Amino acid sequence: MSTSTDLGGLDAADPADRASAYEALVVAGRTSTPVFLRGLASADADVREKSAQGLAETGDPIAADALADALSDPEPLVRGRAAQALAAIGDWRSLDALVRTIDDYPDVLHAPHTIATYVLIARGRDVLPAVAPLLDALHPITRQRAFLVVQTLVSAMPEAGHWEALWQSLGAYDPDSHDAAVRAVAAAKWAQWVSAHCP
Repeated sequence: MSTSTDLGGLDAADPADRASAYEALVVAGRTSTPVFLRGLASADADVREKSAQGLAETGDPIAADALADALSDPEPLVRGRAAQALAAIGDWRSLDALVRTIDDYPDVLHAPHTIATYVLIARGRDVLPAVAPLLDALHPITRQRAFLVVQTLVSAMPEAGHWEALWQSLGAYDPDSHDAAVRAVAAAKWAQWVSAHCP
């Protein structure tokens, strides 16, 4: 069983103590990597989440494999933070991780954003080929998030021209449309456009 000592206080009983411990570990930088790695293996989901977040803050490449394993964590918040951390490290698995976790850590104050949408947008247009297939995802919320990323990035591309005209020309895609056939046609047009402009 983990103790407060070997987890640097991340598993303290008092939430305020946990927060203080987390801040101290982040300030210590990569010397805290062993503590955060132990935290990823904790039975406490909050400890696992904060550990993944800490690894995103410190960006230590030595944690990459453990973070990749954390993408299979049963808790979506842990998965979201793990993908964020892989991106912070610059690991080759990070783009796939962000796409996989696009629904896993919602920003409740700024729907439909998630940690993954923010990081994907920050990475720029090169993510579009990986995100475009989600325009035809099963769940409407996944489609909304994918389209948020697509719209934000494409709108900033000079070759896209006027957004409204482009959107209309590509089938006026609506992530919430109940007409799956019409939605799929528009999604396919977007995939073709992205393929042509973001090879």
